[in-house]
Amino acid sequence: MLNPAQLAELSKFSPSPLLVSSLYLNTEPKRFPKNVLLTQFKDLSRDRLHELKAAGLTHDQLKSVESDMERLHDALVGHAFTHAGERGLAAFSCAGRDFFQMHTLPHGFKATLLVGPTPYLRPLQALLAQSPHAVAVLVDQHRARAWSVHGDEIQDMFDLTHETGSRIKKGGFQGKDSSRVEHRHDEAVHHHYQDAADRLLHAFQSAPFEYLVLGGHLDEIRGFERHLHTYVAERVAGRFRIDVRSAQREEVRQKTVELVATEETNRRDDLVRRLAGAARTNGGLAVVGLKNTLAALNDRRIQTLLVSEDFSHAGRHCTSCAVLLEREPKCPRCGGATAEAHDVVDEAVALTVHQGGTLRILPAGGALAEQGKIGAMLRY
Repeated sequence: MLNPAQLAELSKFSPSPLLVSSLYLNTEPKRFPKNVLLTQFKDLSRDRLHELKAAGLTHDQLKSVESDMERLHDALVGHAFTHAGERGLAAFSCAGRDFFQMHTLPHGFKATLLVGPTPYLRPLQALLAQSPHAVAVLVDQHRARAWSVHGDEIQDMFDLTHETGSRIKKGGFQGKDSSRVEHRHDEAVHHHYQDAADRLLHAFQSAPFEYLVLGGHLDEIRGFERHLHTYVAERVAGRFRIDVRSAQREEVRQKTVELVATEETNRRDDLVRRLAGAARTNGGLAVVGLKNTLAALNDRRIQTLLVSEDFSHAGRHCTSCAVLLEREPKCPRCGGATAEAHDVVDEAVALTVHQGGTLRILPAGGALAEQGKIGAMLRY
């Protein structure tokens, strides 16, 4: 599965004037054995080529797409479909630019083959949005264990153990020995917590995560939290009781996913409320509805784009300055002619990521539906 940085890089690929072929399949073996997948692909590729030949592509464009279909077919034939946790597949090809990527996915999508100026990324964007990157840390006074959690995947990050000794309450000459031992213990625990917190900050700086979940005994979790850097501490999504030494990976993953899902729902609902409120305010830094959102995107003002996962809409794009439009036959900026965009929402998603904005694809039927299924928080 692609991580957010890889997905952002893929979104920048635009081989104009050539086109990109994007393929998605559900590879769940009980429902879609390999022979069924190959049949699905042959049907899809035949239909796409028929449409493209009728659309009047140039010789180079058509030749590249025809080679894409051969590449994709050969890749499916050679794919084992036995990767652990694989339930879906995404592949992208532009033979004319010698570009090809294939990625296994933890969830499948309806068989889809699209050809366009950029990779079709909505399914991957939705998948990442529904399974945000989280880190789970289990900590006590002697040990700290950390994992990276993304949906069904959990990967080891670090496992630290420090000898911190034991706190002595009584003993020694008039309690002085006890006081010194307790002081050394507290210093050792502080060093242990700080080491774990520093490693967590370094991990965040290398590969930012959206949520942090903490496990252990609550008093020890509180002690550890005081050592977290602000950037990391503000991502805490929840805490849970667990024995640090005996905890199992799957138990940690399940608890992390559960806490993150609850926090994600709360943040999503709050974001839509803030979007609607800011859009109603004169001069508020938000817009709702397709037309207003496209205008903000064309001005490079979008900080966060919110889209309902079921929203698609035909539109236009300017062939000269590349702005996106709802239905205008002439570009209001340069006066040039506009061409049909099969789904202007998809193009808005790709352009948002390309401009460095963030994306939230929300479940269908939620509060965003009342705002036209699309909106954006603005930079200025």
